[in-house]
Amino acid sequence: MKRGPARRAMDGVQKAIRTFVPKEEDFFILFERAAENAAKGARVLQSLLAGTTAPQDAVDQIEAAEHHGDDITHETVRRLNATFVTPILFDREDILRVADALDDIVDMTHAAVERYSLYELTEPTPAAKRLAELLVLSTDELHATMQQLDKISPDSSEYCVKVNELENQGDTVLKAGLADLFRGTPDPIYVMKWKEIYEFIEEAIDSCEDTVNEIEAAVVKNA
Repeated sequence: MKRGPARRAMDGVQKAIRTFVPKEEDFFILFERAAENAAKGARVLQSLLAGTTAPQDAVDQIEAAEHHGDDITHETVRRLNATFVTPILFDREDILRVADALDDIVDMTHAAVERYSLYELTEPTPAAKRLAELLVLSTDELHATMQQLDKISPDSSEYCVKVNELENQGDTVLKAGLADLFRGTPDPIYVMKWKEIYEFIEEAIDSCEDTVNEIEAAVVKNA
C-alpha cells in the first residue's frame, strides 16, 4: 500500500529527529569505555609499584591509555557538537563534566607513573602501594557504575557511597604517608619526590569521586 503525502512527511520528520537527537546509550558507551581505560591505567601504576612492570614499559602503557582517553573525550565532544538536543538523563554540561572528570583520572595516573620513572625510584613505599590499590578499586567501581548507568535512579546512591568511602581512605593513607616521609631527619629530595607522587595518585582517586558526584547531580537534576 502506497503511503500518502502526510505519512511520508511524518516519516521524514521522524528520520530527522533520529538524526539530531542522540541515543543516550551512545554517550553511556563512551563513558564506559573511558572508565574501563581509567581502570587499565590504574593497573599499570599498581603493576609498576609492585615491580612486575618495568618503568619504561609502564610509561609506554600509560601514555597509550592517556591518548586513548583523549580520543574518547574528543569523540564525546564531537557527538555533542553534531546534535541539537542532548539526551534525557544528562544535559550538555553534565556530559562534558563527566567526560572531563574521567579524563582527569588517567591524566593524574599518567603523572604518577611518569614521575616514578623520571625520579628513578626503585623501592615503593607502603603508602604508594596502598594508594595505587585504592585507585584500582575506585576505577573498578566507576567502571561497574558506567555499565549500569541506564538503570541508575535518583533514589540510588550506593555507587556514590562506595567511591566516596574509597576516597576517604585515600585521604587517610595520604596523611599517614606524608607523616612517615617527614618523620625523623629525612632526605628533602626523597620527601619531595614521594610527596608529589602521593598527591598525583590521590588526585586520581579524587577524580573518581568527582565523576560519580557529577553523575549523581545530573540524575537528580534531570529526574
